[in-house]
Amino acid sequence: MGEKDISEKILEDYDDVFADIVNVLLFGGERRVRETELVSLKSRSQYKADGRLHEQERDVAKLWQRCEIRLAVFGIENQTTIDDDMIFRVLGY
Repeated sequence: MGEKDISEKILEDYDDVFADIVNVLLFGGERRVRETELVSLKSRSQYKADGRLHEQERDVAKLWQRCEIRLAVFGIENQTTIDDDMIFRVLGY
């Protein structure tokens, strides 16, 4: 894992930064997601396929809760270079 990737993960893990990123990318800059409504989720998950145990790791994942109702899980995946298979990895999460 490169130094740039580590720095991005550290920055994006701050709730206020994460909320700003989501609001710009998904809501055209309108402040719908507030930092106080975000809960950090674990970034690793495991699954079994073909008789083997596999592990996936996300860069950053947060649960969006509003009024005690769980609304959405947002995940961010950083790329230094284009990975055409990224969409399939994200769908697997």
